[in-house]
Amino acid sequence: MECRIIACERVAFSGKAEGVYARSPEGWFGVLPGHARAAFTLSDSPVRVITPEGTRTFHVKAGTLYVSREGVTVLADRAEADG
Repeated sequence: MECRIIACERVAFSGKAEGVYARSPEGWFGVLPGHARAAFTLSDSPVRVITPEGTRTFHVKAGTLYVSREGVTVLADRAEADG
């Protein structure tokens, strides 16, 4: 599935993902290919993107994660890659 993480009109990540894991105020959740359409409010926390090359982690502040047929889009005030 496609994954995009966008912060303040800057694309922090765009690429293929095998899974995306994040934390909402209710707790951790995961999105895998074929997930139903959904929207989640994100806590200030890491978002882990599992790519074919390995795991990438981004710290997201004040964000929303949307799941569509095309994949996952994260819109956030801030998103910084760890490492």
